[in-house]
Amino acid sequence: MGNTSSTDLQQATNEAETQVKEQQAEQEAAHGIRLYKFITAASAGKWELLSSHAQPRFYDTNEDQRNKQPEYYLEVDAGEIDQRADNTLCYVADPAAKRVTFAANEGLWALKFPSSDAYRAFMTELEDDVFQNTYGFSRDSSKAAKELGDFKNMFFNAEAGEAAAPMEVDASPDRPAIGELREKSTPAKAGTPIEGMVIGANRNSYLRRGAAFDVMKNVEAGVEDTGITFSFTPLKRGAPASPGTPTFTPSKVLLANGERTMNMLSPGASSKLFHADVEYQKVVSEWTFQKDEVDIPQADIAHDHKASQLEDGANTLLGLDANRLCKWDLRDPRGVVQEAGDASPIVQWTGGKDFARGTNFSCMATSGAGHVVVGSKDGKIRLYSSKTLTQVGGTRGVFSKTYSCCAAEWPKHRLSITALPWWL
Repeated sequence: MGNTSSTDLQQATNEAETQVKEQQAEQEAAHGIRLYKFITAASAGKWELLSSHAQPRFYDTNEDQRNKQPEYYLEVDAGEIDQRADNTLCYVADPAAKRVTFAANEGLWALKFPSSDAYRAFMTELEDDVFQNTYGFSRDSSKAAKELGDFKNMFFNAEAGEAAAPMEVDASPDRPAIGELREKSTPAKAGTPIEGMVIGANRNSYLRRGAAFDVMKNVEAGVEDTGITFSFTPLKRGAPASPGTPTFTPSKVLLANGERTMNMLSPGASSKLFHADVEYQKVVSEWTFQKDEVDIPQADIAHDHKASQLEDGANTLLGLDANRLCKWDLRDPRGVVQEAGDASPIVQWTGGKDFARGTNFSCMATSGAGHVVVGSKDGKIRLYSSKTLTQVGGTRGVFSKTYSCCAAEWPKHRLSITALPWWL
């Protein structure tokens, strides 16, 4: 064997270490956090990679001020992003793609993470900080449990989140990219105009046209017309059938029991609740809203929490008239079987709250955080607890007691609210 000097050995060792470091750097660059920006040009657009090793971080602007609540910001140096962590980010999480899309600096951005662990760590911190900035307390505090109850963790889950529209690098034929949503032409239908839309979370949604329902198929880009239309046959009371096929015309519709049934109000019978089977297209039972044997007219009804329409056996409802909020239960003490010709079973009053005249309630919707948003004829929108039906107080975001939305004098006829109660 030849002689090898210590200098040669040291040089070989240094070269090997340098090569290893270069390989590690290449791997980190290839598997780091990638920052994309959506670039628009004319009517088209595309995602552009700005950095393969972005370093997002969160910081508290009030960290050095003892008497102030924490206020967290998201900073990403690669995109010169420095944005308050709140609903203005409009972020959409996609756990499967390990990606978060968000708005900042009047643009649309996306962070794509190299691993599920990195994605979860970022989402946990983001949603903790958004929770703090929105509500004024941390989500693991006793105040969170008091204000939000069982709902405090329902919509702040790093494993959850709606799927974002994929970036160009991930695009597939089944999921159109932003700016490339499919448009399907559907001939206009003659007759009654659309009066409302019943949104389903399963296969179908429905357009309501007077007594008729157009069946719409839920697809990722929106809805598509199936060409199917149906109407409900009213409940028979033993009277002779009238010429033609009678139909039932609803004014308010709620999907229920896994979206296989509908609970409906009718403009001609404001104290009645009609229960219909979607598959058989029939009204199968008729109920009466009563308190102390007195019929209570209802202007609107809503589920007491956002996911009720997907649950089997969800028997409770919320309702309102001009100056009253109500809690109702469909479980009749005598049973739920209704024979043709029998008197209507009673929707049981289980609680409520009367208000001074002048509130003029007109419509309601349920948020994902366990609150009820109520609209009025004077244009105001108020927030109440779905458990106690008392108005929610506070100073931040969704905890404002009363909103004047758009123009205060505009009456509110219909309300819908997102699961995260940021958008009406």
